[in-house]
Amino acid sequence: MIENRLNELIDGYSKDIISDTISLVQIPSILDEPSAQKGAPFGQPVRAALDRMTDIATRMDFSCTDDDGYCMTVEYGNKGETIGILAHLDVVPVGEGWETDPFVPVINDDKLFGRGTVDDKGPAIAALYALKAVRESGLPVRNRVTYILGCNEETGHQCIKHYLKTHEPPACGFSPDGFFPVIHAEKGILRFTMHKIISPDAGALILDYIHAGTVVNAVPDHAEAHISGEQGQLKLITDIISKQGSTAISVKPDETGITIIAFGKGAHAMSPWKGENAVQKLVECLATIPLLSQEVHDTIDALHDLLGKDWTGSGMGIAAQDQLSGNLSFNPGILDYEKNDGNIVCKIDVRCPVHVNLEFVWETIANRCKRAGFEAEYWQMRPPLYISKDDPLVTDLMQIYNIMMGTNISPITIGGGTYCRDVRNFVSFGPVFPGEPEMAHQSNEFISIED
Repeated sequence: MIENRLNELIDGYSKDIISDTISLVQIPSILDEPSAQKGAPFGQPVRAALDRMTDIATRMDFSCTDDDGYCMTVEYGNKGETIGILAHLDVVPVGEGWETDPFVPVINDDKLFGRGTVDDKGPAIAALYALKAVRESGLPVRNRVTYILGCNEETGHQCIKHYLKTHEPPACGFSPDGFFPVIHAEKGILRFTMHKIISPDAGALILDYIHAGTVVNAVPDHAEAHISGEQGQLKLITDIISKQGSTAISVKPDETGITIIAFGKGAHAMSPWKGENAVQKLVECLATIPLLSQEVHDTIDALHDLLGKDWTGSGMGIAAQDQLSGNLSFNPGILDYEKNDGNIVCKIDVRCPVHVNLEFVWETIANRCKRAGFEAEYWQMRPPLYISKDDPLVTDLMQIYNIMMGTNISPITIGGGTYCRDVRNFVSFGPVFPGEPEMAHQSNEFISIED
């Protein structure tokens, strides 16, 4: 049977699959704008990952094309309709809390640990070897495959947009960048910045800076602020914070003042309930400090009200849900302030249920921020993805999954945003199986070797 032959081939590839994944994960392919240039629009580390993947595919005798460093394609077949696969080679920043070096992959307890192992380098390698197995098995195919590997999925999708400017999109396809079985709907995504200029601080205590978060699409696990002033007043504030008894807040004195540190738990912005937001914890703490100037205190109070204490967006007045995709989620991913320029800036990621009007959500946010004295502007508004459960693409993939896994389950919806909404007739298919932890964007990210 062809199924047995495919399994034999894939088992024979196992060592190569692991070693190629390791070699790809070793490259810290985070967006690096300072090193961007022609042929490397997202920086040299991302370019290095693209080159490495090209080497791997070329070694397998696949035809590869480089699209100006935005993405690469692997081609198989020359007749019929084009079936697409979409994966990506860039990763999010590391963050705190790693027990191992995120770019020195290690295997422990059947798990391969490292940044990008599950999002999306491990799945990208798996899909390439699956294509190799199809080719070497002699399985008769009616259509051809274009496997597109992008370099900017985590920070804007410019890679796939660049590709579609000069190429016909595939007729349909999938992305191994989500969950099994099939994701037939994705929430709408709204990303916006809110900011306010504060006058030079004239309080008994001076707020020198706030720094928190690195990317908007991850729950920040660390946030800190520095306050300077007279030692007696600083001790008073330290005592106030200590009496609150929060294990999530730490105060460190130095020669000029104190650093207040908030500790959270990282998670993907699509499921912020799996994490603990350090930005919200820090702002809540700062709102209890009485000796800041009136303007700073009022601004922090307003920010606290807008951001709230949870992930529902209730502080902005946008809490919502629908039966298909569940609750709206709200993630303050980045917060920055420097006393020298007086600009307090917060960047926020919102995932909106499929049947909730995204533009109305934005209008509500903009109005709420304006009333609180903040200016707000969005820089990304991506409509939701929805493909009917009865669509042939969904039913075919679901049939494959249920046969292979011996299950009888239905397609799902997520809050994540994949390449699939950039191309018609695409759905996410894998790599995370039902009941398994979703480690994308988290510390100690891993993928199961067996998976």
